[in-house]
Amino acid sequence: MFLRSTAKKVKGKTYRYWKLVENVRTERGVRQRVVAHLGDLASFRAEDWQALAERMGEPEMARALEAQVEKGGKRGRPRRTVLELYAQPQPDSISIRLSSVHWKEARDFGDVYVGLELWKRLGLGKLLQELLDAPGAKASSGGRRSEVPLHLVATLIAVNRLVAPRSEWAILRWWPKTALPSLLGLPVGKVSDDRLYRALDAVWAHKAEIEAHLQGEGERLFAQDYSLFLYDLTSTYFEGQAASNPKAKRGYPRDHRSDAKQVCLGVVVDREGFPIGMEVWRGNIKDHETLSATLKKLEERFGPPQGAEGLKRVLCLDRGMVTEEKLEELRNSGYGYVVADRRSQAHRHWEKINSSQWQVIRQSREGEPLVEVTEVGQEGPDRLVLVRSRGCQEKERAIHDRFLSRLSEGLERLAKGIAQGRIKDPSKIERRIGRLQERYPGVSRWVHIQLQQQEGGARLHWCVKASSEEEARQCEGLYLLRTNLLKAPTQEIWENYILLTRIENTFRTLKHDLNLRPIFHQKEDRVEAHLFFSFLAYALMWTLEREHRARGGQLSGRRLLEVLHEIKLGTIGMTTSQGQPLTLERISTPSREQAEILATLHIALPRPYTRLEPVSLTRA
Repeated sequence: MFLRSTAKKVKGKTYRYWKLVENVRTERGVRQRVVAHLGDLASFRAEDWQALAERMGEPEMARALEAQVEKGGKRGRPRRTVLELYAQPQPDSISIRLSSVHWKEARDFGDVYVGLELWKRLGLGKLLQELLDAPGAKASSGGRRSEVPLHLVATLIAVNRLVAPRSEWAILRWWPKTALPSLLGLPVGKVSDDRLYRALDAVWAHKAEIEAHLQGEGERLFAQDYSLFLYDLTSTYFEGQAASNPKAKRGYPRDHRSDAKQVCLGVVVDREGFPIGMEVWRGNIKDHETLSATLKKLEERFGPPQGAEGLKRVLCLDRGMVTEEKLEELRNSGYGYVVADRRSQAHRHWEKINSSQWQVIRQSREGEPLVEVTEVGQEGPDRLVLVRSRGCQEKERAIHDRFLSRLSEGLERLAKGIAQGRIKDPSKIERRIGRLQERYPGVSRWVHIQLQQQEGGARLHWCVKASSEEEARQCEGLYLLRTNLLKAPTQEIWENYILLTRIENTFRTLKHDLNLRPIFHQKEDRVEAHLFFSFLAYALMWTLEREHRARGGQLSGRRLLEVLHEIKLGTIGMTTSQGQPLTLERISTPSREQAEILATLHIALPRPYTRLEPVSLTRA
């Protein structure tokens, strides 16, 4: 805050009136706001100056204020003169009463400050300021402007999604407990749920520009070449009926919430997991139905999939994403592709299992093969590569053992009930058998079940068919890859496919670290905006982990934020030996671990002199 004077001349006599003014951030830049009209200060006494200085939070400036007001305006200067409180050198050492020192108003600082720095590093602060609040930008509220810039509210939502994701209503309770009001220069009382919703709407309207911007930042900051894309779908469910959202449907529930409506989220990332784009689909859509629109949008953004040197951009897809029709569309699109066939297709080549032509790609420290590949021929224009994985084998074997055990237990209980005469109706027995076979379809074909009618009643007999079990056991851990990359080594084909674990990690981050689910919004555009902000938070999380690990760090993004969360901003209050109260805002000293993390991120904490000033969201 500072003092500003206005001189008025009436009948040859000059009157000078003073105002207490502070700087505030608006959509048009920093502006001055009058805090109080002080009037004529010529009659102020020493105690009046001291009271004014204390109200301004600068008790040691009382005499400086009095001296400057006594000087008044000078000839040749404008009629309005400004007195900056910090123009005078401030004392760096004072005498205080130790018993008066106290710490108050501790607020979360470390994690939210790092979130803002990552937001700025990706250039999103400047981009949204230009899109939402620059002169000529179309506001989402019908062209009306607000004293609370939309790009700052959008920054608040994005940082929340990164460090402590929650609903917009909960953000209103969360953010006053952090340093964000000071860092963003936003008054707490000026941010309402309505303003948060308007920021959601405004950002969603610029989805294409933001995705294109992230694409450019990936090239500029991390040298991403976008030569390979990973594409997959997941789902997230609603709390409530979502009756007004046409995309809210009941479909295949990846979250195991078949009772709730859901939407599907399609995400494209590159080979390192860097976010490329996202789309929201209706909840009952089949994976392969989204492929055509995705190919079209990728071509619009990145151009033809085949470059001038004949190199194809590669698309990796999991099973269920392609059908025969979609495979033909992929071939005609010009993309290189690596897709996984259904498990049943791999079983067609089980006779190749004992072949001596397996190539070991990964092995244990003891030299035992963990992943092996062999090429089993060509089908039309596609090469077929058979993969045998020790990890998949152990997983499938455990599933088969568990299901076979449960099927056997169910048949034993049924046989016991029949022998004791509790179940006599043959049709009822057959229905019970059918339900067991339906519940464990993967192993029921191994078991021969026979219901015999005898004089003393029905008897149930069953046995495991050794040949069927042996064939199925030999196929455990096998899967088949299909590709049109005719010159690529088989090892490279498998390595491209296994990159799909990156997009699985993306979904894991979205759902667990960024709390993508459940969705409380009911309107279609708000739901899509909500998911898009989670996508932006994922971009921040990816950048956080990338920067940390590029300099030798090994922690996950969530763990990094947990450690940095302990860095607090607080107010130190004290009384000088002359009895004057003094308050200083200070950031807690980082621990050794926190300091090492900040060093890997190349982020330095600010050092406020008396109080924390708003940070710039524009890169230097």
